Amino acid sequence: MLDLRTLDPDRQTADRRVVVAFGYGALAVVVFFALAAGASVEVLVVGAVLALAGVPWVFAFNGRARLFDDALRGVPFLWRGDRAGVWATAPITGALFTLLLVADWPGAVATVACLLGAIAYTALIAWVEQRYERLILLDLTVLETRFKRITRLTPPPEPRLIAASKLKVK
Repeated sequence: MLDLRTLDPDRQTADRRVVVAFGYGALAVVVFFALAAGASVEVLVVGAVLALAGVPWVFAFNGRARLFDDALRGVPFLWRGDRAGVWATAPITGALFTLLLVADWPGAVATVACLLGAIAYTALIAWVEQRYERLILLDLTVLETRFKRITRLTPPPEPRLIAASKLKVK
């Protein structure tokens, strides 16, 4: 059973993949049967844009399992997980999605609307990702982990690799 509200990043990533795959499959089936029934090519265009609009979310969901490790290494919010893929695809898909809505507008107004759509779609994804990090208390967990490393009373484990200069010849 899917547990989409879990806070476990590994489980959430796996469950989100199932939902995204189901959504893409359902979209493909609907578009296929609509075209087979004689719908116009506009249905194909809308389906393609909707499919592209989901790509940044796929990047965001797939990278969530690595957020803790990236935050622990000091990677800033914008580059944790697979967010580079999000920032590369979100403006384009936001502009295309907006273009679907404003295609009949005059050229300059439609261009400005597409730019605003690109900014808004990217901002929406950034807002959702910030809310997610706050929900799982990522920053607090990273601070707690770093504090535990600082205050550890046991010595760190001996390194497995030994420098050649440290070897003793008998």
